[in-house]
Amino acid sequence: MRSGIFLAPFGAFAEPQRVVDLAAAAEEAGWDGLFLWDHILAGASTPVADSLVTLAAVAAGTVRIRLGAMVTPLARRRPWVLARQLATLDRLSHGRMVLGVGLGDDGWHEFSAFGEDPRPATRAAALDDGLAVVRALLGGGPVSFQGSVHHVEAPAFLPAPLQQPLPVWAACRWPRQRPLLRAARLEGCFPIFDGGWPPPPPDPSEVRLLLERLHELGAGGEYDLAVTHASWAHPEPPAPVVRQLAAAGATWWLEWLGPEGITPEDAERVVRRGPPT
Repeated sequence: MRSGIFLAPFGAFAEPQRVVDLAAAAEEAGWDGLFLWDHILAGASTPVADSLVTLAAVAAGTVRIRLGAMVTPLARRRPWVLARQLATLDRLSHGRMVLGVGLGDDGWHEFSAFGEDPRPATRAAALDDGLAVVRALLGGGPVSFQGSVHHVEAPAFLPAPLQQPLPVWAACRWPRQRPLLRAARLEGCFPIFDGGWPPPPPDPSEVRLLLERLHELGAGGEYDLAVTHASWAHPEPPAPVVRQLAAAGATWWLEWLGPEGITPEDAERVVRRGPPT
């Protein structure tokens, strides 16, 4: 199982250089990935950094760790612009990008504050159309697509990303089934389990059931399942927890670092300490 950092670029970490420095420390300490929340707003007066711009700086400042926004609500992005950004980021990082996608929500008014329709059905249609467009454009060939939201007639987007396909992980709230149908067609799943905040480790039996269901729906054998856990906020020693989750089929364990409950300085200490062994 690989280990990563799951970080909200809010507050002190809205300063991109601080995230770049944290990523370099994570790589040196033995972590395998750095994944940033993708938001426009995060509550009143909260500083927020753009995830993809920040990841570009991280890509240029690291050589090994995998990178991605976890997760991008496609309903508030133009998929052709996102495809261009991802292809560029994948080449800049020498093939280390992961795209996380999800429905998003309007809890911080990230849709309604800008006059966008926040209804889940509207966002779901835009997510499915946007995902189809992004995947097609990243494939490196001409695209003809007619969906319920997006209509595209475009020549090949070049240069294509180095990874073919560029890995896409879909967020889901277990045990809801519709997001699982979407995730099973992709390269990975980023599940959200009930259990509190900051998140405790998921129950390994639930992880096993989730993975079995994904395979029933068509997920392939080479499939990523990324679970998150704020080990610093819970008393269980993290190493045995990680081993149990790996045995249940998880391929990534992501250390949840805020934005609440932990200072930036403590988050940096967690990163420098390295993943549990």
